[in-house]
Amino acid sequence: MSILTVPEAERLDHDAATLPVAEIAAYLQRSLGQQMAAFLAGLSDVKQIGRYAREDGPEPRAAVACRLRHGYKIVRMIGDAYDAETAKAWLVGTNTRLDDQAPIELLRAAKSPEEFTAVVRAARQLASFQT
Repeated sequence: MSILTVPEAERLDHDAATLPVAEIAAYLQRSLGQQMAAFLAGLSDVKQIGRYAREDGPEPRAAVACRLRHGYKIVRMIGDAYDAETAKAWLVGTNTRLDDQAPIELLRAAKSPEEFTAVVRAARQLASFQT
């Protein structure tokens, strides 16, 4: 378990912005499972996340790609600090920092940068927590 440092947060921001969507979708599918990754991205067809994860797969719409990139950042942040199971549990649990809403629900519905920022900030607080 490692605490999120500023350089690590900057590296995650860079990776989330620059990695190919196929790599990001594949990571989320491995870490969260196909159904949960598709839900986070706002997809109604759970198999679509697998199509995006293929190197020769289709490119998602901009809104879906944005959800995937932010989801990647959050799952990596929490997964690196704790583990993948903690990241999954955090996504589906209610969160007092997010008005008692589940982060995954907010990510799925997010459209504005402020909506994404609120969830990323809450994840960063958890990943930076020191005992």
